[in-house]
Amino acid sequence: MNYRFLRTLFALLAAAVLTGCVTHIPFDEQLPKPQYSKNGDVLISVVDNRARVKAGKPRNFIGVVHGSFGIPFDWSVPQALDVEDGDKNRDLSAFLQHRLTNGLQKQGWAAQPLNLTSVPSEEEAKALLLQNNADSLIVLDIKEWYFSINLNWVSDFNFDTDTDVSVFRSERGRVAEHQVKERDVITVTSSSSPQNNILGAYREQLKQLIEDPVVQTALKD
Repeated sequence: MNYRFLRTLFALLAAAVLTGCVTHIPFDEQLPKPQYSKNGDVLISVVDNRARVKAGKPRNFIGVVHGSFGIPFDWSVPQALDVEDGDKNRDLSAFLQHRLTNGLQKQGWAAQPLNLTSVPSEEEAKALLLQNNADSLIVLDIKEWYFSINLNWVSDFNFDTDTDVSVFRSERGRVAEHQVKERDVITVTSSSSPQNNILGAYREQLKQLIEDPVVQTALKD
């Protein structure tokens, strides 16, 4: 039995553990819902600029899990987070963009997704806002978004993120550029599942980014 076969076998077993015991949290509970409102149409874009992806990881890569014997293997959106229609075909940036946009809409924002592969320049952003008849553009430029989970026992895990948040306004161009880089320790209980822990961690991180005082100030009319 070779090493590649073992990794594949453990990945399949872990996926079964992930989805077989605890029902995933409802879609509404996966959404970041900021505690403030914003007038005017807002465009939302999440750009994947992770070093791990540039080094060869697929764009749907989300982290690493350690299974039996401590063997590590990669997890992707389709393997671990395919919980809603369309998730199987979403990479990480599309997955986060979908949740963030829907969360803002739930709070009454006129938010729409905008698919970008890089952070636009000030002039490009103004053109995009004009083209989409929007007031504001929020771009999350992800440099890191990574977890490492041990499936052998119930234990907390680290969730590392590094995100540059840019806010553009139709009349003023770029009005904010702010970095949020941190390590969160995700608390795990015996009644929770790795899948729900990840979904909850994503929700809270996106909520923190959109509620950051720098972002709120930049969006004020």
